[in-house]
Amino acid sequence: MTVTVKSKAGLVVPPSVQRKAGIRSGDRLEFSVSSNTITIAPARPATYKPTKSELAAIRKGESAIARGECVSLTDFLHGLDSNRRKAGTKTNREVSR
Repeated sequence: MTVTVKSKAGLVVPPSVQRKAGIRSGDRLEFSVSSNTITIAPARPATYKPTKSELAAIRKGESAIARGECVSLTDFLHGLDSNRRKAGTKTNREVSR
C-alpha cells in the first residue's frame, strides 16, 4: 500500500495495516530507522526495578532461606490471624481531659 505524506498531517498507518499487524489502541510501539527503512515493533514492557531497601530485604530473606530459617505459609498466615483484633470487640480508649 502506498500513502502520500503531506506537510501538515502526520504519518498515519492505515487501519487495514494495523489490523494485519495486530496493532490495537493503547499499544506501545518502538520505531527504529536505518538507511531509508523504518521498522515498527512492539515496545518491550517496562521492567520493575526494586529499590535499595527492597534489594536488601530480598538478600536478607535469601540468606535466611539458605541457613534453613524459614516459616511455612500456614504458620505465617496463622501468625497474622492471632494478631488481629476480634470482630465486634471494642477497645477502651483513654480520653484526655
